Amino acid sequence: MDIILAIAVLAGLVWGMVLFARGGLLAGCFAVLVAGCCFGHPFFHIPLKPIPLTLDRVLWVGLLGAYVVGLRQGWSAARPPRRVDWVLAAFFIVLAASTLLHDWRRDGNAPLAHLLFFYVMPLGVYWVARACRLSERSLLVFLVGLSLFALYLAATAVAEVTRQWWAVFPKYIADPHHLEFFGRGRGPLLNPVAGGYYQAVGLFAAMLLWPRLGRVGRATLLGLILVLGVGIFCTLTRSVWLGTGLGGLLIVTLRIPRRWRAPLLGGVLMVGTIVAATQWDRIVAFKRDQALGAREAAESVKLRPILARVAWNMFLDRPLFGCGYGQYPVAQIDYLSDHTTDLPLGKARPYVQHNVFLSLLTETGLVGMALFVAVLAFWTIDANRLQRAESIGPQAQTLGILFLAMMCYYVANGMFQDIALMPQGNMLLFFLAGVAEAASIQYVARPAGSTADKDPRQSA
Repeated sequence: MDIILAIAVLAGLVWGMVLFARGGLLAGCFAVLVAGCCFGHPFFHIPLKPIPLTLDRVLWVGLLGAYVVGLRQGWSAARPPRRVDWVLAAFFIVLAASTLLHDWRRDGNAPLAHLLFFYVMPLGVYWVARACRLSERSLLVFLVGLSLFALYLAATAVAEVTRQWWAVFPKYIADPHHLEFFGRGRGPLLNPVAGGYYQAVGLFAAMLLWPRLGRVGRATLLGLILVLGVGIFCTLTRSVWLGTGLGGLLIVTLRIPRRWRAPLLGGVLMVGTIVAATQWDRIVAFKRDQALGAREAAESVKLRPILARVAWNMFLDRPLFGCGYGQYPVAQIDYLSDHTTDLPLGKARPYVQHNVFLSLLTETGLVGMALFVAVLAFWTIDANRLQRAESIGPQAQTLGILFLAMMCYYVANGMFQDIALMPQGNMLLFFLAGVAEAASIQYVARPAGSTADKDPRQSA
């Protein structure tokens, strides 16, 4: 059995490297992303120790192999680290030390698994993506691919909410034994926030395709955008709606003439204020999950201040380096009996932190959280420079806008959910950051029309 398994893994690596070599590293990164979303651990896994084997993990190893081969064959560019990469390296050193210097074997090696699957694998995809040699055509295909994948997720979300289980794939999505979020559009990631994340990014990509299309193309694209909008609504998650709205508003604001921006933002602010003032109770309390009612939905809003108080108390005791990455579920127990507040802190016992920044603050301290925020800030600055560089191609400029819109979603949801602990949450963030950094290096850091960073296979 072990010999057969080894042969299967080796064959998968070889064919994966061939696929990546033929389709390019950008397509390879996208393949790893899709495999992780749709064909990950819930779909199929081989229970090896200490790490189960899944399709996306095999493809990830093959992708790294293709990257190494590509450096020798010219498929990928050997780009030196930039400022953000040094900060990112410092963050990973702190994260790894925080994991390994504490009880990383807790709960079946959960802290180590979180480090590997939620951070190290996305880091590998980021490094490969930033080495991709881009072209206007490849970036256009990239935007189309994101839109079509989001279309699949949206159709699946609609099928889930309307109980059309025949239209749901993979079939484990329809399994009521996966009870959490059952009844919402949670998709193959079994999480409406993570599924909404990918749908929102696909929607942003579709919006950015609009200026490139003719009349028939725009009519088709409009239908796709409507389906994506319905799919995002079917997540029945307030933070998903908020993040999508902010990202979409950013795209519209950057694409319209400057004289229209102030009236648009003023109108949106006025409408938002009116809706919040008149419909707040309905927004806060509505039935979402099949197993939860409106009362439980309203209680989830009251949970955030409780979790924030617990995080604050934990931070005061260990301000610099925290309690250790992956140790929050154990460390929080000592802070649930604080009698200096009227908040019922005991209600936080079954939950992880519902804030990606507070989660890092409690586990890696101010040092770890500050480094992560700095990485996000540098990525955002580079993306903004990319979208402002009018002398480069429209697709490369569009990529900067896409990353900025994605950051609107990530931050908006990261304030209410630890999106880094969701399946494939960081993978999409690091993937888009890598592609945006590649475009920034290739188109902004180099003179326009330079051929030094072009793929030699495109010369023919």
